[in-house]
Order: sequence, then C-alpha cells, then structure tokens
Amino acid sequence: MILWIYLNLSYSYSIEVNVPVQVDYSKSQAVSDQLPAELEVTVRGKGWDLMSILMFKQPVYKLDLSKFKQESKIITSQSISDRLDLPSGVSVVKISPEEIDINLDKYSEKYVRIKSNLVVRTKENYKLIGTPVFSPDSIKIIGANSVLNRIKFIPTESKNLDDVNSNMSGLINLKDTLGNLIKFEPKSIRYSFNVELAADRSFDDIEISINNIPENKEVLLIPPKANLSLKGGVEQLSKINPSEIKMFIDFSKLEEDTLGYFVPEIQLPIEANIVNITPPKFQYIIKMK
Repeated sequence: MILWIYLNLSYSYSIEVNVPVQVDYSKSQAVSDQLPAELEVTVRGKGWDLMSILMFKQPVYKLDLSKFKQESKIITSQSISDRLDLPSGVSVVKISPEEIDINLDKYSEKYVRIKSNLVVRTKENYKLIGTPVFSPDSIKIIGANSVLNRIKFIPTESKNLDDVNSNMSGLINLKDTLGNLIKFEPKSIRYSFNVELAADRSFDDIEISINNIPENKEVLLIPPKANLSLKGGVEQLSKINPSEIKMFIDFSKLEEDTLGYFVPEIQLPIEANIVNITPPKFQYIIKMK
C-alpha cells in the first residue's frame, strides 16, 4: 500500500485551487472598487508537491499596487513567480479571472463606531441593565477616501445569547462586508453587560415641573403630583431616590395644546421600563399673576 501511494504521488497531476488575494498598497493610495477575494488557479505538478499545497501551505496571490496608476488593468498571469509563491516543481496552467481592473483613490483613514448585532435574551424574571458595552466602541478604518466617506459604522457579527441570568463578557468578531476595500484592526472586540433580577417599584407624589414659565403667568396642575411604577433590576431600583425622578413639560407645549391636557416627559436616573403613571394625563389652568 505504501509503495502504491509513493508511486502514484510521483506522477504529475493538474488540480484547481482557490487562492486568496492579498492586496498591499502605499500610504498615498487605496483601491476604490471591489477586487476579487480569490482567484481560481489551475496548477500542475507532482503529487507530492500538490499535496503540500492542499494540506500544509496554501498559496496566496500577492498584489502590490504601490506602483500602479489610478486606473490600471492587471494581467493576473504576469509576474506570476513574484505574486504566487508555489513549490519549484509546480507550474500555473490557468488563472481566472485573467484580468483585474484597478481603480485607485487617495488613501484615507478615520474612526467609526461599532454597530451591535448582539442579542441578549434573559431568563424569566431577569432583566438586562442598559445595553451591552463594547471595548473599544469605535475603530480606525483605512482605505480609499471615496469608500470611507460612505461608511458610518462597522457591524459586529450576529450573535444570540439566550437564557442569561448573570453578568457576562466575551469576544465578538467584527463583520467585514467590504472585503479588500478597507482594512481595520482589531478584528474582534470585547463586550460586557449586566443582568439583574427583575422587580417592580412604585414612587408616589412625584412633583411635575413646568419649565420656562413667563414671569407674568402661573400654571395650576390638576392634579399637581403623579404616582409612577417602574420595572427594572433589583439593585438599580433600590438605589433610586424619588427626588431623582424628573417629570416635566415646557410651557410652550401648553400654549400649543388644543386638548386641555398633557402627558409629561419623564427622566429617570437609571434605565428602566415605565409600567404605569397615575393619572395618565394632566389638566392645567394658565393664570395671569
């Protein structure tokens, strides 16, 4: 059997391999149109050499654009020994595509925010406190100026975490949707979030403020105070001082009102869900002083 394998690997064969394209360019220019991520390359050589390509050393097509003009056409089979590192006994029979159109633009770099595709689902009676925090929360991207102008964020990969009942942290990969048009580091970032037991808490007699009342006017509210019910994490709710809850409306909204009542804006010191507000709306009277 060993002799049979040895004899067969001594013969020459042709195989087709997908070769990734590695693009390098100077700090004065970058590609502005998508390049192929891979080339389909047919190579020929002895079985031993071909086996080393398939199992141990995958070839890479290195494309150095530093000496090309703004618009160029590359013949992929030219300078093949410099661009494709193959064993000495292996030759290239065919490359597809045969040509690559290159469009270059001014090199640029900028920082963009991270867009989360991390979904956290807690166990029943638990609550996610706030939103997941990413570190870093923005990264530097490098590429053609015309490409970078269109990019507002880099998304994370989609990841679901189910039945969570405690604080968690971990790594999540960033999603490269533009292939070799841009470069960025790092390729993964750290996330963390807090989870607490969920609870309800009620706050009574919260005063409602009217902002920006003219000096010659006053506003009477009916009723003047409200009761508020919140749902959130046990520890978070326990730390709230009722005076930190702000309920208010601007006087200009009352002047624009045609219904005779309003619903106040609510500002909370923590992130929590408003379960109920009593009463749900308030009447008012505007008087001259």
